[in-house]
Amino acid sequence: MPEGNDSRLLGVTKYQFFCSFLAALGTLNFGWNIGSVNIPGGVIQNCDAGPRRYNGHFPSCLPTNQYAWGVVVGSFALGAMGGAIAASKFSNHFGRKPTLFWGSLFSVAGAVFLSTTTSRGQFILGRVCTGIQAGSATASVAAYIGEITTPKARTTMGTMLQLSINVGIFASSAAAMGLTRPPLWRPLLSLTALFSGITMIGIPFAVESPKWLMSKGRIEECQAALTKLRKGADISEEMNDLIQASREENAEDSIKATTVWQLLRGKTPHNLRHQLMVISFLMFFQQFSGINAVIFYSTSIVNRIRPTNPANIPTTAQIIAMSISATAMVFTVVALFLIHFFGRRPLLLFSHGSMCISCLCLALGSYYNVSAWVILMVYLFNIFFNFGAGPLPWASAAEMTPGYAIGAMTSIGNSINFFFTFVIGVIFLPIQTGLKNLTFLFFMGWNLAAFVFIFFFLPETKNRRVEDVVRVHSTGIHFIFGRHVPVIEDVEHKDVLPRSADGEENIESPSSSSPSSGHSYTELGEHDIREKSHSLGGAPGVPSPTMMRRQGDDDDDDGGGSTTRNSDHAQEHVPSLPKAE
Repeated sequence: MPEGNDSRLLGVTKYQFFCSFLAALGTLNFGWNIGSVNIPGGVIQNCDAGPRRYNGHFPSCLPTNQYAWGVVVGSFALGAMGGAIAASKFSNHFGRKPTLFWGSLFSVAGAVFLSTTTSRGQFILGRVCTGIQAGSATASVAAYIGEITTPKARTTMGTMLQLSINVGIFASSAAAMGLTRPPLWRPLLSLTALFSGITMIGIPFAVESPKWLMSKGRIEECQAALTKLRKGADISEEMNDLIQASREENAEDSIKATTVWQLLRGKTPHNLRHQLMVISFLMFFQQFSGINAVIFYSTSIVNRIRPTNPANIPTTAQIIAMSISATAMVFTVVALFLIHFFGRRPLLLFSHGSMCISCLCLALGSYYNVSAWVILMVYLFNIFFNFGAGPLPWASAAEMTPGYAIGAMTSIGNSINFFFTFVIGVIFLPIQTGLKNLTFLFFMGWNLAAFVFIFFFLPETKNRRVEDVVRVHSTGIHFIFGRHVPVIEDVEHKDVLPRSADGEENIESPSSSSPSSGHSYTELGEHDIREKSHSLGGAPGVPSPTMMRRQGDDDDDDGGGSTTRNSDHAQEHVPSLPKAE
């Protein structure tokens, strides 16, 4: 390997992109199923294409009032919430790849139910099944992409989740232009099985997450996976980081047993209350920004301002709905470039602030019946959403949570997101009936609240190591001002050496040897990683849980454990852990 070509400083490699793309097909399916009921909704719900008739055993439509239709639409999110929770345990135990593979089967089952539906109950069952796949995919994809990419590549690849969702929404809207009339909406809804089939065929060619493999003590497999992901680069220092991180995690007695309930109760080695609050509210605000009101019901919104004959398929509203989803997809790509130049905080502040203004303008345009203005604001609303509020919350858990808690944190965040997706799906039409032209003032208020929350509580994570973010912000709920997390670029100009627990450079440590030097990582670290400490002594070079907690208690007045930095080196001491009260 080229000496000095540190794999941690790489951008996006071809194989990283390949693996991320295969994983993101699961979230493309998510987008497909979100958007698939938007354009044909009137045909299915209101029999817009003509009176109900039967083609064999299958009715041309399923007459449904607006409240029941809200449940039909929102049931997808309930399935996704269940899928996200189940996928967390499954993914942590069996790996990211098996979760993506087997979760796809639920989408195939959902396609069968939807394409053969004869009742609202069966339609809801199909939506729940496709939702389970979507939830398991989002939970696994966010963790998988976060764990296979370098910090620099993570900036770009992390947004693939939102991009693939928008591609799926656009694809379903475009397909619906020709597949809305009865009985063609049935094959439209069944196409979700196609994307799942591609995922199941392709995912075996991707590698498992190196971080997950290391957590299971499978060091040789971790090294092989990392070598493929970082082709042509020196992985020795990145392997050292993974080994050291695994030692630190395994030094904690309860670290591998961290569950959603433990995280909610604060029973974790680090005090993760701030991260939990931030991730939960980012997901909540994403839904209450009003985006899914637009995705689920854009045809209804446009029809309210510019009524057309619903039997003339595709209607003006349906064409506009498709172009809105195309705009969202294009500007998600634009956001990929913006994320390279701007941090998470400014993008999210701009996104929610701009959506707040768009909601106000949309409400005023509706009130004064200026249809062109309303349509323009719907476009702008979508654009501003995809600049920050769309892609960034999904990546937040992976960027500020330690490895032992990422599964539980992702499950909580995704569950909140999907639950409020369901809520919006159910309540939007009644809100629109009650508030009429001023409906989007409701969402304006929530976007304003999001702006204020982000300003005071969201830490910047762009080009920061997760370990550094955790060290600085694991001190309970706090305002983020005055807390500095070192930027990863600092490593480029420093000779990074592993350190022992007392802070000395461990120049001759075996773990610092690269594979090319003739040493095996398995020989060097497998015993340390597999062995969990049940006494006062922890893994080699790592303070015991009791000692770390005692030190955290002693340093409570200083806002957390002490950390010593040598100005000539970018790597930190093993931090002491603040006690979660």
